[in-house]
Amino acid sequence: MIPPCIFRYHFVMRFLPLVLALLLAACAERWEKPGTTEAESDAAQSACTAQAAEKIAPAMVWMQVQPAYWEPGERHCWTGANGATYCRSSPPRWRPPVFDWVDVNIPARQQARAQCLQEQGFSYQGLRPLRLF
Repeated sequence: MIPPCIFRYHFVMRFLPLVLALLLAACAERWEKPGTTEAESDAAQSACTAQAAEKIAPAMVWMQVQPAYWEPGERHCWTGANGATYCRSSPPRWRPPVFDWVDVNIPARQQARAQCLQEQGFSYQGLRPLRLF
């Protein structure tokens, strides 16, 4: 039997970012150049990533990463063994905004990496699909 807490909104929202991050981490950019192997492409990507990181230093800024919001109240009802219906309610909750350090130079670093790969003759082919093995 599945516990009822699995279907709760806050339970799902707590683990959704983790699941999305894992899925995105499994995808990688695919850069291709005629006559090169996948290993050579990966090596070129690593070299360009390192070069872009040396050129453009991180610029960390303290900023809001999630806005404030009201979490809706919940009402759970069930029927007891005696046939009576019981309900439990929770009020809406205010969730304050979330602040964190953000590197504002990420887009510039990604652009420098892409330019480095293009200068070597590679062309962007989209994201590589998830590989399980």
